[in-house]
Amino acid sequence: MITLVFLSYHSAHHIKRIVKNTDTKYKIIVIENSSDSLLKNEIEKKYSNVHVEVCKENLGFSKGMNLGIKLSKTPYVFLNPSDVDISNKVLDSLSSIIKNFDDFAMLSPVYENRSIHSNFFIWNKKGPDKIINTQYKNFTLKEVDFIDGTIIINKKKINDELFDEKFFIYFETMDLSKRLIEKKFKLYVCEELKFNHFGGQSHEKKFNFQAQLSRNWHYNWSKFYYYKKHYNYFFAIKKIFPNFFRAIKTYLANFFCYKNKNMKNNKILALSELKGILSSVMLKNSNFKIKIYEE
Repeated sequence: MITLVFLSYHSAHHIKRIVKNTDTKYKIIVIENSSDSLLKNEIEKKYSNVHVEVCKENLGFSKGMNLGIKLSKTPYVFLNPSDVDISNKVLDSLSSIIKNFDDFAMLSPVYENRSIHSNFFIWNKKGPDKIINTQYKNFTLKEVDFIDGTIIINKKKINDELFDEKFFIYFETMDLSKRLIEKKFKLYVCEELKFNHFGGQSHEKKFNFQAQLSRNWHYNWSKFYYYKKHYNYFFAIKKIFPNFFRAIKTYLANFFCYKNKNMKNNKILALSELKGILSSVMLKNSNFKIKIYEE
C-alpha cells in the first residue's frame, strides 16, 4: 500500500541505518544521486524489500523524488530525505490512517522538535477557530496550506501533479503545496505522530563545505523562481533583495581576508549566494555544479 522513497547523496551511513531499522514489510526505494553503485550492491544483496536506483548525475530533490514516485508500484508514496528517523510505530499508524482515510493529496507526521522549525504552515486560516481538523480514531488530522520535506503522496489524487523539476532543491514542496491547494486538494498533518529530522546531515561530513555552497546558490535561485512563478518578476525582485543585500555585506566584510580560512570561506559562500541570485534574476536555469573534493 505504501512505498518509502529516500533521496541519497553520499548518504550511505543514513541509508544503512534506515534500511536496518525499517520493517521489511515496507518497500523502500533509494534514489542515489551520487552515481555510486557500491551502496546498491551492498543493500540489495542483503534486503529484498529495497531497490537502489543509481543516477548518472545528481538529479536534485525534485527530479529525484519524481523518479521515486514513478518507480513506485503502490498508490501511496512516502517521500523522505535521508537524514530522518521515522519509527515503525509511526509508519504503522500512518498506514492505518491511509487505509481508512483517503481524502488527501499529501499527509505527514510532524517534527519531534518543533522549537527549531516546523514542517508545515497554515497561511490562509484566520485564528484557531478556522483551523479544520478531521478525527480518525485517536488521531487528529489538521488541514494545512504547506507541508515540507517528509510527505506521503496520494498518487490517486495528484495524478501528474508532481514536483516542478526546475527546482533543484528548496521551495519545491512549497510550490507543489500551493498548486495542490489552488486545485482544491487537501493537505494534512498528524501532530500525534512525530519523527526526527537531523537537518543538513544527509551527506558525509567531508562534503559539508561543498554542500553549503550548493545550498546557498540554490536557495536564492529557487526563492526568486518561486515568487516569479506564482506572482510576478518585480515581486520576486522585492522578495530576493534582502538576501542580495546581506550577501553583498558579507562578501565585502570578508573581501581582504586571504589568510583566515573561516573568513575566506564566508566570502566564497556569500559569492555563491550572489551568483544564485543573479542567475535567477537573469532567468537562467538552475544549473549550479560544484567540484566535489575532500577538505
